[in-house]
Amino acid sequence: MPANSIFPRRPWSTRVAISLAFLREPRRWITAAIAVAAGTAGMILAEGFIEQIFRDFREDIVRSHYGHVQVVPAADARSAAGPGGVVTLPDVRKRVAAALDAFPGAVIAGRIGFAGLASNGERSVSFIGEGVEPDSERTLSRAVVIGQGRDLGANDAREVIVGEGLARSLAVGVGQKLTLLTNTPGGGVNAVEAEVVGLFYTATKAYDDRALRLPLRTAQRLVRVEGVSQIIAVLERTADSGRARQSVAKALAGSDVQVREWSDLADFYNKTVELFTRQLNVVRAIILAIVLLSISNSIARNVFERTREIGTMMALGATRASVARRFVGEAFGIGVVGAVLGIVAGGALAALVSAIGIDMPPPPGTARGFETGILFSAGSAANAAGLALAAALVASALPAWRAARLAIVDALRAER
Repeated sequence: MPANSIFPRRPWSTRVAISLAFLREPRRWITAAIAVAAGTAGMILAEGFIEQIFRDFREDIVRSHYGHVQVVPAADARSAAGPGGVVTLPDVRKRVAAALDAFPGAVIAGRIGFAGLASNGERSVSFIGEGVEPDSERTLSRAVVIGQGRDLGANDAREVIVGEGLARSLAVGVGQKLTLLTNTPGGGVNAVEAEVVGLFYTATKAYDDRALRLPLRTAQRLVRVEGVSQIIAVLERTADSGRARQSVAKALAGSDVQVREWSDLADFYNKTVELFTRQLNVVRAIILAIVLLSISNSIARNVFERTREIGTMMALGATRASVARRFVGEAFGIGVVGAVLGIVAGGALAALVSAIGIDMPPPPGTARGFETGILFSAGSAANAAGLALAAALVASALPAWRAARLAIVDALRAER
């Protein structure tokens, strides 16, 4: 009988089962599996928490400022207008709407942006103004929250909603009048008096400190222009932004316009994501180090306590590779069990925490705190489980190699 016939070659899954049958210290392996499970759950919760914040922040800025896709005049036209100049778009709205027919639920609105001076009695403060279509903006700007008063009404009414920070600077409240002064494209100056019907806030304090909104036709009369300076499109899913931008750009090819995606404009958001991602990577590294140490310690102790058994197996014909595979198989089994338990625990905790809610203080650049949760997704669960399993296999490599390198005679002489 060949020496290897006592330990015939089997598929990997069978080797794992055999390896698990050799477990001698259930408590030790349970402890190691718990470490893997805790590490997997920890990574799921950490990543889910960050991803939920990213999603909330992203949707807030998209639905209060940028939209998913913007159509604006070409850069050359904006440069020629100079600072504060208003450049209107050619008549491309129907082509934009046709390009977005493939995206059900898309909402399109025109805006006109300008700057000027707002006065309330003796107080005068510079502002950034937006003329908006009230009916469309109720859907498009869901993240613009009316804190006091009401939203804009008719498209040609002489009324205005003011950011809370700007309202404080002007000492103005709902029901009072504001005088808005701005430059016109011809080089003149024009003014309009409008009633403050509401105070609003968004996710960005810097915007609230300078912004006001008034109906589109009122803004056109104030600036003395026809048309709009922006066409904003909001989609049902932010993930469709890239395809929507390509579709609109293709439809407007040859026009003197520029098509932009929200991610090209949200510089603060992009930098925040980069910073938080680096912090998340540090958390992952710490968790993986704990998993590595736990499994490596468990397998190293197991090798030490089973030295005579290892010597007996090799004396009966087991190859060094098969001995190493047994210990790697044990680590693999621990990793699989721990990863599955971690996914279950992470999903349950994410659902529980999201149901309760996490009250967060105001982040930098905002005036209000918010409530968030933990976003559990198949991608984050697979990523966490894969990293934990890889850590378990890496942790088993050195102890398995040491077990395979034992001299048979020395191993058989080892004390129990």
